[in-house]
Amino acid sequence: MFGLDTLRKSDSRHWHASAGDAIADNFNVPGIVMVMLGIGALAMTIVAAGSDFRGWTVIGGIATAVLWIGGVTELFIEHRREEAIERRFGRRGHQPGQLPRGAR
Repeated sequence: MFGLDTLRKSDSRHWHASAGDAIADNFNVPGIVMVMLGIGALAMTIVAAGSDFRGWTVIGGIATAVLWIGGVTELFIEHRREEAIERRFGRRGHQPGQLPRGAR
């Protein structure tokens, strides 16, 4: 899925993003912005519901769901894309619970 079909059995360890990956590769910004807009839409939906504007409450609920689902999907796709790029170059990111070589 998303470029990961060519992984070997020996390459099956889970990949973890390293610190700074989000800064170096800013393709995940649309997903972050969509999630933030979804939070704003949720706040407006709650205000509309509290003010008894049923039409705006429905529109706000739909907008909130679309923004959150779209934003999380975008972040997931970008994570998988970054994982495929890193594995193509043989990098595995950090391995939780393991010290780097020579640090012992």
